[in-house]
Amino acid sequence: VWLQPQFNFVTNKIIGAEALCRWTHNSLGWISPGEFIPILERTGQISQLDYYIWEQACKLMRKWLDPGSFIPVSVSVNISRIDLLDDKIDNRLVGLLEKYNIPASMLRLEITESAYMSKPEVLIDIVNKLHELGFTVEMDDFGSGYSSLAALNRMHFDTIKLDKSLVDYIGDDNGEKLLNSITKLAQSFGMEITAEGVETVEQLMFLCNLDCDDIQGYYFSRPL
Repeated sequence: VWLQPQFNFVTNKIIGAEALCRWTHNSLGWISPGEFIPILERTGQISQLDYYIWEQACKLMRKWLDPGSFIPVSVSVNISRIDLLDDKIDNRLVGLLEKYNIPASMLRLEITESAYMSKPEVLIDIVNKLHELGFTVEMDDFGSGYSSLAALNRMHFDTIKLDKSLVDYIGDDNGEKLLNSITKLAQSFGMEITAEGVETVEQLMFLCNLDCDDIQGYYFSRPL
């Protein structure tokens, strides 16, 4: 498990991190997630990896919460489309919180936009249930597909994570107008905004002028 820090521009402090998976094979060397994640998704085995990542994130946060350790911050973990088909997903997540004695607010759940497209009604029920349990739910890859606006209208996410493809529009007049409209819309729904894939000072300053809450990307830090 690797972590990519998330920064608040105003305080210039780490406020959280996203848990990512990296694989160093004994004989094949480093294997990109772009190679093995799609295979696990197609075979339905992605849930086994997700459960492992969730537990490792909880172990880390437990260490951070111990006296004399690091300043504790939240960790965002990915929830795949396959995970959402598990009717015991809420029990699994709560079980990890109880096992490691951490608050639900520290384990942030990222659900991709594509998951909404496949089973919107199921997702609405699950998001509502997770909110009731105290979890923070984030919409990942916002703007990468065509269902973002429909999802905003039908369910409440605490945070939307602007996809890197949107951030890359910065510097293009029409693209900047689109980003401005999206952020104002999300803010009108009371949602926080995290921008992913921020790599340049120009992107950083534009997003900060939009009152973007948090920044994630190579400008501040690669995954560690």
